Amino acid sequence: MTLNIAGIQSDSIVDGPGVRYAIFVQGCPHHCEGCHNPETWEFGTGRDVPTAELLEQIKADPLLDGVTYSLDKNDKTPAGTNCLHGGFNRWEKMLWQAEPFCADDAAGVRFVRMSADGEQGFPGTVQLAVTYTLTAHDELILEYTATTDKATPINLANHAYFNLDGAGTVLDHRVQLDCDAFLALGNDFVPTGRICSVRGTPFDFLAEKRVGADIAAIPLEIGGYDHCFVTHADESRVVRVGAVRSEKTGITMEISTNQRGVQVYTGNFLEGVTGKNGVVQHKHDGICFETQRFPNAVNEPHFPRCVLRAGEQYWHKTIFSFK
Repeated sequence: MTLNIAGIQSDSIVDGPGVRYAIFVQGCPHHCEGCHNPETWEFGTGRDVPTAELLEQIKADPLLDGVTYSLDKNDKTPAGTNCLHGGFNRWEKMLWQAEPFCADDAAGVRFVRMSADGEQGFPGTVQLAVTYTLTAHDELILEYTATTDKATPINLANHAYFNLDGAGTVLDHRVQLDCDAFLALGNDFVPTGRICSVRGTPFDFLAEKRVGADIAAIPLEIGGYDHCFVTHADESRVVRVGAVRSEKTGITMEISTNQRGVQVYTGNFLEGVTGKNGVVQHKHDGICFETQRFPNAVNEPHFPRCVLRAGEQYWHKTIFSFK
């Protein structure tokens, strides 16, 4: 497997007798020396705003320990404005210190930075580290750690778009998820707090099926899947979440994580986006598996907690395995 770690933009896998297939991973189309941020392909940012960035989305101005924090309102929806991916100046757009490493069976890059108290409107000085590792076993491992000096919501994730065909729509990709439930969304596209069974719904991927098999049943304003599925992880250990495969290339990518949620996003708003090598992407040309805590957990008391406090360490590990 070859891969440009600076932006993790695309890679290829040798399958069988020297047949090389491209896997498209959308990222920054520019090869700039200043691209030292681990989120060129949106490693996810933010403290707790629902997405891999900070966290996907969060209803703006959350209350934490009796204090209301005013966050960036950068996501306008028919039912209100939210804080998405941490805000306007997201962590993916900031410079990180980078240190490459190499071992006998793995190589990668470790990125670190300090997020100052008040950055993006969030409390606490947060020390962050994100490590990307490629192994000799055809694995891409993402590992995040964070500490803080003051209570703060945190929910990091990765927003890479995968296309195991190398190009074109992912609606014919086949997906299987070990997820019995998903988080229902309101008209503002933020989880309502309801945890729903996937059985008998378009969200049932317990048995493998085409990505596009039931996508037409998703409300048009969302445009496809952009929902958090509930895994069997509890942040203490890494478990299998599911897999996606291409019948065209025969490539399978298996997803494992220690996170309680995985946001499945089918590139509903990719239309007209220019990616690597100047290729213009279209709707549903990529699929994301954003392992993370539950979006908007800071505002939903019965969701597993997302607040990191002084003296604690946040740990998030995700493994993408290819075969």
